[in-house]
Amino acid sequence: MKFCGVVVWYNPDDDVLNNINSYITEIEKLYIIDNSKDSHINLLANYKYQNKCEYISLHKNLGLAYALNVGCKKAIKDSFDYVLTMDQDSIFEPTAVSKLKVAAQKDKRYGIICPNVKSIYYDEKTNLDKVAYLKWKKEEFKEIPWTMTSGSLTSLKAYTDVGGFDDDLFIAHIDIDFCIRLKQDNWKILMVGPAVIKQRFGNSKPVRILWKKVHPSFASPVRTYYLFRNQKYLEMKYGKEIHKFIGVDLWKFFVKITLFEKKKLKKYLMMFQGYRDAKANRMGKYRD
Repeated sequence: MKFCGVVVWYNPDDDVLNNINSYITEIEKLYIIDNSKDSHINLLANYKYQNKCEYISLHKNLGLAYALNVGCKKAIKDSFDYVLTMDQDSIFEPTAVSKLKVAAQKDKRYGIICPNVKSIYYDEKTNLDKVAYLKWKKEEFKEIPWTMTSGSLTSLKAYTDVGGFDDDLFIAHIDIDFCIRLKQDNWKILMVGPAVIKQRFGNSKPVRILWKKVHPSFASPVRTYYLFRNQKYLEMKYGKEIHKFIGVDLWKFFVKITLFEKKKLKKYLMMFQGYRDAKANRMGKYRD
């Protein structure tokens, strides 16, 4: 089996190379798809694994889904079997990717073999990164309904079977839509518990309310727009079936914004616009 990776950049800083170091030795080639207006190929000038990287600048932000499709199509053309799809700020713990590869080689029924997720956030009081939660605490292997795109080791045969990522979504819920189509096409998704990826979920951080800990997104107004529009779009596309895959309803977003977040009025307006655009099938990049 041949393994490659695709990472999507958007206005990256030098830390992206440290993140890439956590997985590049486990793959034969890395396609770097840059959604930034300006080129960042200079970051690779003195990079020790430069020979493994193919840099592609899109010269503007065409969306995460589009960029991932560019990389996956290159991987298919280059005869790879599996692609590791990555965000620029994701970082694997040691030996994680090798564990995903072992699982992939044992069973070809899985469209995605994914890691366990350790959510991290920046704590302003201590100026340190802290762990919000580890998704699966005991399971070694678990079949799950969906997983995030970053860190997923995806079968390129499965990718081809379901038609790739939906460009119309642009950024949010791309992973949910892709996983639903995988399941509809009888592909399975396997989570490997000991394989851990550290991930920042935007500006999300834990907040305690009474005895319960919740995780508001603290997303920007534009990101709030995408979350509302795309979830409503998927609810219309798949009906009640979508709730088998995710446990987040739109009203929960509203409650968390109301209780914990700033810029409430702006976010309420963006919620409404996202809901309205989904109903009108106005998809793609947000337009003022």
